[in-house]
Amino acid sequence: MADLADALTKLADNEQAMGDAEKDVEIFRIQRMQSIYKKRADITKTIPQFWYIVLAQNDDFGEYIRPEDLKYLETITDIYVDHPIADAKHYRDFTITFSFGEGSVPKQDVTKKFTTVDEDGEAKIYSEPAEVQWPEEFKNISPALIRKNKESENYTSDEKKRYRQGMKSLFAWFEWTGKKPSKEFRSGEDLARLIVDDLVPNAVHYYSEAMNNDGESEVDDSSEGEELDLSDDEPEKKKQKKE
Repeated sequence: MADLADALTKLADNEQAMGDAEKDVEIFRIQRMQSIYKKRADITKTIPQFWYIVLAQNDDFGEYIRPEDLKYLETITDIYVDHPIADAKHYRDFTITFSFGEGSVPKQDVTKKFTTVDEDGEAKIYSEPAEVQWPEEFKNISPALIRKNKESENYTSDEKKRYRQGMKSLFAWFEWTGKKPSKEFRSGEDLARLIVDDLVPNAVHYYSEAMNNDGESEVDDSSEGEELDLSDDEPEKKKQKKE
């Protein structure tokens, strides 16, 4: 029994060492990728509507926002994820920055900070509200403005309706904290993970995929045109044979 206890203790130490090694590898990966992503951002900013095309190509992103938000995605010039690692304990913390250029949304860079904590064996994400300027036509449904401007402690039915509409907008996601279930943007953590784990790492893939699809559509269109031309010539060929 003593030998078994000793073996189990060594096994536990070995598991801890493996966990530490995985953490070191992840920290190295994050630090190494940061400079690469920065160089990529300098390139993608020169490509018209790069991020709009990426977001439109991703099947999941549209599930998190209102259809009315879509036209405002065209003004996004950059989406950037930064891991300001202070120490090994906080290496999973990160920020997401949306840059909006000139257009129907006020020009602005909005940075949202996220903290990762372990709860009940799961890594949970929480965030700090980030101030964002809403499009003019959306200001009447901005939850933050409704809270600020409401005249009494109780919401009217109209305020409740507009509040619920606003909570579904991408712009409300910037106010999400993860600490007020059912009272803020729904699935805020899922959207953050989608951006960090899929959209940003695979942005070039989604853009290329969209370009390839456009190219295939053009080929299909030209092929259809050729078939129509051939069918038009067919009676003429038959006529020549008869003569």
